[in-house]
Amino acid sequence: MAAPNSTKHILLIPYPAQGHLLPLLDLAHLLSLHHGFSLTVLVTPQNLPLIQPFLSSTPAASPLVFPLPSHPSIPSGAEHARHLPPHIHPVLLSLPLSLLKPQILSWAKSIPNPISLLISDYFFGWTESLAREIGVPRVNFASTGAFGTAVIDYVYLHVPKESNELIQLDSLPSSPSFPYMELPGVFRCYKPGDPDWEFIRDSILANFSGWGIITNAFNALESEYISYLKKFNGHNRVWAVGPIQPTGGPITSRGGNSSVSFAEPEKWLATCPPKSVLYVSFGSQCTPSESQAGVIASALELSGARFIWALAGLSTVIPEGFEERTKGNGMVIRGWAPQVEILHHPAVGSFLTHCGWNSVLEGVMAGVTLLTWPMKAEQFVNAKLLVEAVGMALKAGAGSDVVPEADELAKVFAESVGMRAGSLTDEMREKAVEMQREAAVAVKEGGSSHKDVLDFVNAVSLLAINK
Repeated sequence: MAAPNSTKHILLIPYPAQGHLLPLLDLAHLLSLHHGFSLTVLVTPQNLPLIQPFLSSTPAASPLVFPLPSHPSIPSGAEHARHLPPHIHPVLLSLPLSLLKPQILSWAKSIPNPISLLISDYFFGWTESLAREIGVPRVNFASTGAFGTAVIDYVYLHVPKESNELIQLDSLPSSPSFPYMELPGVFRCYKPGDPDWEFIRDSILANFSGWGIITNAFNALESEYISYLKKFNGHNRVWAVGPIQPTGGPITSRGGNSSVSFAEPEKWLATCPPKSVLYVSFGSQCTPSESQAGVIASALELSGARFIWALAGLSTVIPEGFEERTKGNGMVIRGWAPQVEILHHPAVGSFLTHCGWNSVLEGVMAGVTLLTWPMKAEQFVNAKLLVEAVGMALKAGAGSDVVPEADELAKVFAESVGMRAGSLTDEMREKAVEMQREAAVAVKEGGSSHKDVLDFVNAVSLLAINK
């Protein structure tokens, strides 16, 4: 379907994973409703229902539906990151999607309202050549922060070898270093010489020649790395527009099956003192092992802290009798949880998180102390930013295999909600509140992110006029 007639028509090519898809659609919703852009969203049939709330709330948006071509590296019927088995990295979905290039090009050349701009996910650098053939600029949408983007760029450019020594990223601000196993998973899975992975590397390197970058970041949190991206890419068309607010449809439409009603967590939280509750969630793609879940459960009991534990991974096994023993002091939610509403409740004081970027920003916007337990992807990079650079987070765990001591974890839990004295967590609470204020200012009129949105709109409008 062609988008409604407009001189400013954007083709969106999102990566099919919720953490990438939702922020791009939320930004697109804002661009359409407040700045007059018409939109076309490339989507495969299985993913079409996922964008229906966005389409319903964004009248000037239309889907462009193509069946996903088959590819030997991707199981038949897998069109979304969550459909893939654990041994296949989700970035490889880029392979079959790239085979749609001729169909997209044919569509773009046939529509009466020409495309003015292509915005595609960071993982889809292959769309640079598509944009050139259409004859429009391409903007790279980075759903993670500026630091995470800079680190992935660096390791794919320099390809550090696996080592027991720390890997130092010399050209980045402050020359951060990481153990090899804490580098972004999308790089650690890279296999030199493998055609699939060489395609992924070429795709990421192609981002460097793009016309612009939009990142879900904001100045007060990552100014050093936003400036670095501008210097590294050789231009100022790097727009930090975060935290991107969920605007494309009601929040309940983003969920799924849940063991509780939407109102139950709020009802229980209303009985708790301010800042007394720890919220525990590892997102929709990370599942703690049985031993890790056992330690978390033991630490929650030992700490005596009030808690809500969202088990998005339905396979997570928690100790028998845990819920009965903690009844009244905590709540376990299986399936989808209204995370944003929970974090913003006055009773919630801290958040044990896997450090997925969307969860990080939701925690920042809520002003809660973050307890980091990165598992994969660029989560170790995000945790380093929060703990070492910003100082608003405390390390709780690290990795999908490491199991901390329950006693030590219980102390962290208790300190995070003020049940145990700790000057360090007092400083973090103050920093969290400060960063919450900064994030709120950034997205308001006159704030850095609001200005970047307007600057982006002006730049694209000039493209459309001069086309």
